Amino acid sequence: MSKIPIMLKSSGTWDNYGIFRDFEVDAIVVDDNASYGILSSTTAEQLSIDTSDKIIEIKYIVNENCPPMEIRNDMGVRVYMETKKENKNLGSYPLCISVRDFNMELAINNESTSAGSSGSLNLLEFPSSPAIEEYQSEIITESTQTYIEEGQVYQDKQTVAAAMKNYSVMHKFQFRVKRSSHRSYWLICVAESCKWHFKATSINDSAMFKIRSFSRQHTCCLMDETFIQRKRTAAVLGSMVVPKYCDPKTVYTPKDIQTDMLSEHGLNLSYMQAWRAKEKALQFLRGNPCDSYNKLPKYFYILEKNYPCSVVKLKKAADDCFLYAFVALCTSINGWQHCRPVVVVDGTFLKSAYRGIMLTASTMDAAGTIFPLAYAVVDSENDASWKWFFEQFKEAYGERPSMCVVSDRHESILKATSVVYPGLAHYSCMWHIWTNIRSKFKKGHLQLHELYFATARSYTMDEFNERMLKIEEVDLRVKSYLYDIGYHRWSRVHATVNRTFTMTSNIAESLNAVTKDARELPIFDLFEYMRTLLERWTKEKLSKAKGTFTYLGHKYNKELEDNSTLSQKLRVRASTDHIHTVLDGVKRYIVCLENKKCSCGQFQLDELPCAHALAALRHRNETYENYCSPYYTRKSLLLTYEMPVNPLPDEGKWDVPQHILDEVVKPPAGDKRQPGRPHKERYKTFDEIKSKKYKVSCGNCGGEGHNKRTCKNAPKKK
Repeated sequence: MSKIPIMLKSSGTWDNYGIFRDFEVDAIVVDDNASYGILSSTTAEQLSIDTSDKIIEIKYIVNENCPPMEIRNDMGVRVYMETKKENKNLGSYPLCISVRDFNMELAINNESTSAGSSGSLNLLEFPSSPAIEEYQSEIITESTQTYIEEGQVYQDKQTVAAAMKNYSVMHKFQFRVKRSSHRSYWLICVAESCKWHFKATSINDSAMFKIRSFSRQHTCCLMDETFIQRKRTAAVLGSMVVPKYCDPKTVYTPKDIQTDMLSEHGLNLSYMQAWRAKEKALQFLRGNPCDSYNKLPKYFYILEKNYPCSVVKLKKAADDCFLYAFVALCTSINGWQHCRPVVVVDGTFLKSAYRGIMLTASTMDAAGTIFPLAYAVVDSENDASWKWFFEQFKEAYGERPSMCVVSDRHESILKATSVVYPGLAHYSCMWHIWTNIRSKFKKGHLQLHELYFATARSYTMDEFNERMLKIEEVDLRVKSYLYDIGYHRWSRVHATVNRTFTMTSNIAESLNAVTKDARELPIFDLFEYMRTLLERWTKEKLSKAKGTFTYLGHKYNKELEDNSTLSQKLRVRASTDHIHTVLDGVKRYIVCLENKKCSCGQFQLDELPCAHALAALRHRNETYENYCSPYYTRKSLLLTYEMPVNPLPDEGKWDVPQHILDEVVKPPAGDKRQPGRPHKERYKTFDEIKSKKYKVSCGNCGGEGHNKRTCKNAPKKK
C-alpha cells in the first residue's frame, strides 16, 4: 500500500468545451486502495465543504479528446488510481471538484428508462429548505408498510426491499429484481408479459430512496404457477410476526404461525418454515445473544445515572468474558428499611443461549406480598458465586439487628452467609426439608405430612415435643434426620431470631415463576425486564396502599380479623392491669399486655395480637394498634414504595461516555446451550413425579387415605 499525491482544482466552472476554468488549487494525499467514501470525505475536509447540505462532484480529464470522467463509486476510484499510478506527479490527472446544493434533486425519465433506452438525466430545481423538510418529515423507517405508493421516501434501500417483500406476500405475487445498485432498485413481475413494475432511486446520492414509479396492476394470469410459489423467506415472515413476541409471556408457536399465515395471507407453510420465521422474529426483536453482553457496561452506567445510590456491579474474567452481574436499585434499598429484615434467597436456571443462573433476594412488605431486593446473573450456584452475591448484597443493604436469611439447604448458601455475615441466623425452608424426607423415607407419608408441618409451626415447646413424639412413633429415622439438621433451622419455636410468617422460601419461588418466560431472553433484555417489573410493581402496590384504609396491611389485617372472630367466645379475668387470664373452654391462657406475650406463644412469635390478647384488649376497652409490629402497618407500606422506579429513556438517547462504550464484555466462556428444543422445566426427581397431587378420600365414611372399596369404617350419617 502506497500514498498517492493528488492535486485538487476547486471553485471553478466547466465551459462548453469541457475545460475547467477559474479554479483554485489545493492538494491531498490518500492511499492507493482508498474507497470512494474516503476520497470524497478527505476532499471535503481539505476544501472545508459541508457535506450535510452540499453534494460533491469529482471529475478528471484523461486526454483532450475525451469528455471529463466522473468518479461516482469505488470502481471509479480504482480506475483513477490505476491511471494515476502511471504518473504519480502531483500535477498529473488533477481532480476537478464541483459543488451542488442539496436542493437539486436527481430525476430520472421513467418513460425512457422503462422502454430500455439510454434515458436522460435532468436537474430539477426545488424550493431550497421546504423540500428537505418534507423528506425528513415523511421518511419511512418500518419495513411493514401496508400501503405503498409513488412519492414515498424510505430511510434506505434495505427498508424499501423489505417493504416490497412484505407487500408481495400480502398480495400473493412474486417479483424479480431487474436492476439493483446503490442508486436504484427496479422490480418487475416474474411473468414475461406482465406490465407490473416498481422503481425507486436514491435522493441526491444519499441513503434515502424515493419511489419514482409504481404500476400496481398485473396483466398476467393470477393463477399462473409463478403466483403459487411466492417469496416467503424466513426473514419476511419473521418481520410480519415480530409484534407477537414483544411480550415474553406470549405463547405463539410455529403451529400458530402456520394457522395465521394460512387464514390471513393464504400461505401454506411447513412446520420448519414457520419455526425459522419464529427464530428470525426473535432475532429481529432481541438481536444476537452474544451482542447482548456488550451492552451491559452502558446499561449499568445508565442505571447508576438514573437511579442514584443504587448498587450495580459487573465482574469479568481476565479475558473480558462475562462472569457475574448484580443489581440492587435505590428504590429497593430505600424500602428495605421499612420491611422486616428476613431475606429469602434462591437461584433459578436461565434458558438463553449461554444459560447461567439468576440469583434473587427478596422479602415481604407490610401487605405480605413480594418485595424484590436484588437480582444477579452468575455462571452457576457455587461457593464463589454465592459469596460474591452476598458481598454485593451487604454493600447495598448492610446488616440490621434481628436479620436472618431463609433459603433451601444449598450448601453454598450456608457457606457464603457464614463467611460474609458471621453470626447471622440462617434458616431452611420447611417445604424443602419435607421433600427431602419424602424422598429419603418411604414410610407413612400421609401421617408424617400433617405432623411435620404442625411441628414446624408449633408456637410452644410443649406442642413441639408432643408432635415430635408422634413423628417418632411413625418413623424414628425421621426424628433423627430432623435432629441432625438442627431444630432451630426449621422450627418456629426454636428459632433464635423471630422469622414470624416466613417459614418457607415461597416468595422466592413465586418470583421465579413470574420470571419464567423472561429467563429465555438475552441477558440485557433480562435485566431490563426485571427493572420494568419493579417499576410496574412499585406503581401498582403504591396505588393499592393509598387505597387501603385499614391500620394494617392486607395479609395481617385478615389474620387479625380471624383472631378477632375466635376471641368472641372467650372469657377474660383480669389479674392486674396488664395480666389477664383467658378461658377457652377448659383451657387457660395467661396474657401479659405489657410484655406483649401470651402463653399460647402466638402473640410474641407473630408480633400480632392472638385471639386471647384481643379478648383481653376488649375487656380493657383498648384498641390493638399499639400491640402490632410496625412492619405490618399501612404507614410502613407507604414508606416502602414512596420512591418510584422512573422509566429509562430510549436506548438511542442514552448519553454514555466513550470509555464506557469502548468497554468489551464477551459472552461466558462455558458451553452454549445445545441446539434443539430447549428444556423449559427443571428435571424432577422420581419421588416428585410419583407423588400424588391430591388426597384420596373415601365415599363411604368421608375419611382420607383409603377409598370406598377398602373402607372398614361405618358409613357417614346422611
